Amino acid sequence: MGLGPPIIELYRQLKLQGAFEGITNVIELGSQDYWCPQQNLMRGLFAAFGRGEPAQKLLATTNANQLPARLLYTALGIDYACVDVDHRPGSIVMDLNFDSVPAEHRGKYGLVTNHGTSEHILNQYNVFKSMHDFARAGAVFVHAVPFTVHLEHGFFNYQPNFFRALARYNSYETLGVWVGPDWQIASFIPWDPILLDYLTLSAKTTHLLVVAQRKTFEREFCVPFQEEYETKVPEALSRYPRVIDGEILDSRQVNNWRLREIPGRTLAIELGRRIKRRFGFKID
Repeated sequence: MGLGPPIIELYRQLKLQGAFEGITNVIELGSQDYWCPQQNLMRGLFAAFGRGEPAQKLLATTNANQLPARLLYTALGIDYACVDVDHRPGSIVMDLNFDSVPAEHRGKYGLVTNHGTSEHILNQYNVFKSMHDFARAGAVFVHAVPFTVHLEHGFFNYQPNFFRALARYNSYETLGVWVGPDWQIASFIPWDPILLDYLTLSAKTTHLLVVAQRKTFEREFCVPFQEEYETKVPEALSRYPRVIDGEILDSRQVNNWRLREIPGRTLAIELGRRIKRRFGFKID
């Protein structure tokens, strides 16, 4: 998708809110381009970054006349890197289906972005682990990915609960989750499930899911488990450690910690299941 008007406005707001404080470099999934025909948005972005009036060349972009994102980030004072398999000059050649983050790039970047790249890659585990590995502690992740419809664009669309699970298992701070009504306009709305009652879905619809999160600890990536099913199959959680208070808890600690989260009747049922299992009784 690249960086269009919604991302230009998102970056402006994140900068004004202090989320980009101390960020001096970025790495993007995919060698991205940017475009934004609304010149007032570009001027607002540059003002937020304290960079003055943008060069006319940077303002003269449209969807049909895009420029490399490197030019935009450099003009904002941010060192640029990207990974791709296209061998575009200046990119780190890396196939996100198979390759691990090179040692010299681990924990290096303050901003890690996924502007419509991950949905084209089958190995979702490696994509999100790679983003985690590129990021230093305190880094910000920005995702702008397909949410509804957008048929045949990529392999995947994404759900808000996926990013909530990423945050829970890796102790990410979620700065915001928004729905963008279209990739051509700068508007986006804070996510609430009730929005599904009001979104118009059609073959022409391209709703975006826009997510900003912060990596709070320098710990190994933890694979998330969908929250809805955690209490239904607690035995499966033995393979799913989490980052809690900066430490990675092993399977036994995670299960004990989860037990303290389970309320009321569900807690009693789970205790009964564990007692039965301990004494060899059949579990229903």
